[in-house]
Amino acid sequence: MMHNTQDGKSIWTEFAGNSCCVPSSPSLKEYISGKTLLITGAGGSIGSALARFATTCYPDALILLDSNEHSLHALEQSFDISRKVAHIPILGSICDSILLSELFALYRPQIILHAAACKHVPLMELNPLAAASTNVLGTYAVLQAASEFGAAQFIMVSTDKAVLPASIMGATKRLAELLLFAHPDKALQRKAVRLGNVLGSSGSVGPIFLKQIMEGGPVTVTHPNARRFFLTLDHAVTLLMTALSPEYEAGILIPDLGPSRTVEELARYLIAATAREQQGIEIIFTGLRPGDKVEELLSSSYESVLAQDNDLFSTVQPERMAVRTLHGIMEQITLSVRQRDLRLLLESICKAVPEYRPGHVLQQLIENKRQIELRK
Repeated sequence: MMHNTQDGKSIWTEFAGNSCCVPSSPSLKEYISGKTLLITGAGGSIGSALARFATTCYPDALILLDSNEHSLHALEQSFDISRKVAHIPILGSICDSILLSELFALYRPQIILHAAACKHVPLMELNPLAAASTNVLGTYAVLQAASEFGAAQFIMVSTDKAVLPASIMGATKRLAELLLFAHPDKALQRKAVRLGNVLGSSGSVGPIFLKQIMEGGPVTVTHPNARRFFLTLDHAVTLLMTALSPEYEAGILIPDLGPSRTVEELARYLIAATAREQQGIEIIFTGLRPGDKVEELLSSSYESVLAQDNDLFSTVQPERMAVRTLHGIMEQITLSVRQRDLRLLLESICKAVPEYRPGHVLQQLIENKRQIELRK
């Protein structure tokens, strides 16, 4: 029987073990009590978990922005009706600057928890313009609105895939980090928190494995040496809320997630935890997918990481991109998305993130478009 009850530890918490043991400080509630919060991507796994936690902290209001009607409605239905917290669901895109201006002018959010993103690596390899539109242009639009309307804090959910990125998803998230700290508004406190694989989140590998196990297998693992940092959804929420603390200055916050673990280890754990070992469920290795890396990192040797003793985070000193360079790159990316010019998009991203090299899928997309244009 699966070890997953409401009263006990979930199967994800048990797998994460000690790495998920983060004390929930009473001061977390103090950071948002009486304030108006905007959560982007509020219908997603992390966004909705942040929203539900925030309702327990007596905010003045919660502004919940998501482009997915079903997810936003599901979040609305999940709230504890006994908690009389004003929450305003906004169905719309973070790329809609007019909507953002209206939203910020009307509600004046003081804290922005920016969780909206395109996150699925192989899918984004096939849809690079969508990744750039949301992860880069959308982030920039929210950042601009937050600055214009005097928000106090901007916390962005980042990812280990932004470190030495091998995918367009990782490269666009890395560029989003650079945009965050290149912005000239010194009054707006900006922090990015790099997370690993959030166990149980929508589209993550854990639920996929469970579905395969329940169907009798096989369980598909990309590579026997594939390693990831794992954390629970509760752990992720605690880290993001803790980042609001004034003791953490602007920068990229690197949580201590313990050592990375193999994806195969997670698969074998889930087979055992669901009591399916005796059924001989097979694990097969399918090979790395487009954009995948064998091992993810939370920081690179190129970054200046300041470790702090007995603390949740280490801090990467943010890189300051020149404003002129930033404006030029943003103009090029905006143009590339509007004209669906993939070649221009990749040139712009590689200029900002020189450690990134587009993979073969993207190269093939460019070649396919070139062939289509030659036939015209």
